Amino acid sequence: MSVPPNTELVTDGDNVAYIWVLTPLERAHIASLLGVDASIIRKGPFMAQERTSCQSCGKYSGLDDLVHSALSAGIHCKDFILDVLVNGPEAEGPARTMICSTCKESFKGEFHWMPARWMAEPPRTHDVVA
Repeated sequence: MSVPPNTELVTDGDNVAYIWVLTPLERAHIASLLGVDASIIRKGPFMAQERTSCQSCGKYSGLDDLVHSALSAGIHCKDFILDVLVNGPEAEGPARTMICSTCKESFKGEFHWMPARWMAEPPRTHDVVA
Protein backbone atom coordinates (compact mmCIF):
# COMPACT_ATOMS: atom_id res chain seq x y z
CA MET A 1 0.00 0.00 0.00
CA SER A 2 1.28 3.49 -0.78
CA VAL A 3 1.86 6.24 1.77
CA PRO A 4 -1.03 8.74 1.84
CA PRO A 5 -0.34 12.20 0.44
CA ASN A 6 -0.56 15.10 2.88
CA THR A 7 -3.97 16.40 3.80
CA GLU A 8 -4.63 19.88 5.13
CA LEU A 9 -7.24 19.81 7.86
CA VAL A 10 -9.31 22.99 8.18
CA THR A 11 -11.98 23.83 10.73
CA ASP A 12 -14.45 26.63 11.13
CA GLY A 13 -16.40 26.26 14.34
CA ASP A 14 -17.99 22.84 14.26
CA ASN A 15 -17.29 22.27 10.56
CA VAL A 16 -14.33 20.22 9.39
CA ALA A 17 -12.99 19.92 5.85
CA TYR A 18 -9.91 18.45 4.21
CA ILE A 19 -7.75 19.72 1.38
CA TRP A 20 -6.24 16.80 -0.45
CA VAL A 21 -2.80 18.28 -1.21
CA LEU A 22 -2.09 17.49 -4.84
CA THR A 23 0.98 15.43 -5.69
CA PRO A 24 2.80 16.24 -8.95
CA LEU A 25 1.52 12.97 -10.43
CA GLU A 26 -2.06 13.73 -9.39
CA ARG A 27 -1.82 17.27 -10.82
CA ALA A 28 -0.44 15.93 -14.12
CA HIS A 29 -3.17 13.29 -14.31
CA ILE A 30 -5.92 15.90 -13.75
CA ALA A 31 -4.37 18.17 -16.38
CA SER A 32 -4.30 15.27 -18.83
CA LEU A 33 -7.94 14.40 -18.13
CA LEU A 34 -9.01 18.02 -18.63
CA GLY A 35 -6.68 18.79 -21.54
CA VAL A 36 -5.04 21.77 -19.80
CA ASP A 37 -1.60 22.82 -18.58
CA ALA A 38 -0.88 21.43 -15.10
CA SER A 39 0.16 24.88 -13.80
CA ILE A 40 -3.51 25.96 -13.90
CA ILE A 41 -4.42 23.38 -11.25
CA ARG A 42 -3.09 24.73 -7.98
CA LYS A 43 -5.25 23.38 -5.18
CA GLY A 44 -8.35 21.28 -5.06
CA PRO A 45 -11.64 22.08 -3.36
CA PHE A 46 -12.21 21.38 0.31
CA MET A 47 -13.43 17.83 0.72
CA ALA A 48 -15.85 16.55 3.35
CA GLN A 49 -13.71 13.50 4.14
CA GLU A 50 -10.13 12.32 4.39
CA ARG A 51 -8.42 10.34 1.68
CA THR A 52 -9.01 6.61 1.76
CA SER A 53 -7.16 3.75 0.11
CA CYS A 54 -8.58 1.63 -2.68
CA GLN A 55 -9.30 -1.83 -1.32
CA SER A 56 -8.30 -3.36 -4.66
CA CYS A 57 -4.98 -1.71 -5.59
CA GLY A 58 -4.04 0.38 -2.51
CA LYS A 59 -3.97 3.77 -4.29
CA TYR A 60 -5.05 6.60 -2.03
CA SER A 61 -8.08 8.54 -3.23
CA GLY A 62 -7.23 11.77 -4.95
CA LEU A 63 -8.75 14.61 -6.81
CA ASP A 64 -7.71 12.84 -10.01
CA ASP A 65 -10.08 10.00 -9.09
CA LEU A 66 -12.89 12.48 -8.46
CA VAL A 67 -12.30 14.12 -11.86
CA HIS A 68 -11.98 10.74 -13.59
CA SER A 69 -15.23 9.52 -11.99
CA ALA A 70 -17.18 12.67 -12.92
CA LEU A 71 -16.00 12.60 -16.52
CA SER A 72 -16.46 8.83 -16.97
CA ALA A 73 -20.00 8.90 -15.61
CA GLY A 74 -20.91 12.02 -17.61
CA ILE A 75 -21.78 13.88 -14.41
CA HIS A 76 -19.78 16.99 -15.28
CA CYS A 77 -18.03 18.35 -18.37
CA LYS A 78 -14.37 19.36 -18.45
CA ASP A 79 -15.16 23.10 -18.44
CA PHE A 80 -17.29 22.79 -15.30
CA ILE A 81 -14.63 20.79 -13.45
CA LEU A 82 -11.90 23.22 -14.44
CA ASP A 83 -14.02 26.15 -13.23
CA VAL A 84 -14.47 24.44 -9.83
CA LEU A 85 -10.73 23.79 -9.58
CA VAL A 86 -9.81 27.37 -10.46
CA ASN A 87 -12.66 29.36 -8.85
CA GLY A 88 -14.07 27.00 -6.23
CA PRO A 89 -17.47 25.31 -6.15
CA GLU A 90 -20.61 27.44 -5.84
CA ALA A 91 -22.35 24.87 -3.64
CA GLU A 92 -21.62 21.72 -1.73
CA GLY A 93 -21.35 18.81 -4.12
CA PRO A 94 -23.65 15.82 -3.68
CA ALA A 95 -22.05 12.68 -2.26
CA ARG A 96 -21.06 10.30 -5.03
CA THR A 97 -19.26 7.02 -5.46
CA MET A 98 -15.70 7.51 -6.66
CA ILE A 99 -13.90 5.13 -8.99
CA CYS A 100 -10.16 4.48 -8.63
CA SER A 101 -8.52 5.83 -11.77
CA THR A 102 -5.82 3.13 -11.52
CA CYS A 103 -7.81 -0.10 -11.23
CA LYS A 104 -11.38 1.13 -11.96
CA GLU A 105 -12.79 -0.30 -8.71
CA SER A 106 -15.00 1.79 -6.44
CA PHE A 107 -13.56 3.41 -3.33
CA LYS A 108 -15.47 2.55 -0.18
CA GLY A 109 -17.96 5.26 0.78
CA GLU A 110 -19.10 8.41 -0.97
CA PHE A 111 -17.20 11.65 -1.55
CA HIS A 112 -18.13 15.30 -1.97
CA TRP A 113 -16.63 18.77 -1.83
CA MET A 114 -17.55 21.63 0.47
CA PRO A 115 -19.08 24.93 -0.73
CA ALA A 116 -16.94 27.78 -2.02
CA ARG A 117 -17.11 29.75 1.24
CA TRP A 118 -14.44 27.37 2.52
CA MET A 119 -12.12 28.66 -0.20
CA ALA A 120 -12.98 32.34 0.27
CA GLU A 121 -12.83 32.65 4.06
CA PRO A 122 -9.62 31.86 5.94
CA PRO A 123 -10.12 28.99 8.37
CA ARG A 124 -9.34 29.41 12.04
CA THR A 125 -7.31 26.21 12.22
CA HIS A 126 -5.05 24.99 9.47
CA ASP A 127 -2.97 21.88 10.07
CA VAL A 128 -1.16 19.52 7.72
CA VAL A 129 -1.86 15.89 8.50
CA ALA A 130 0.62 13.31 7.23
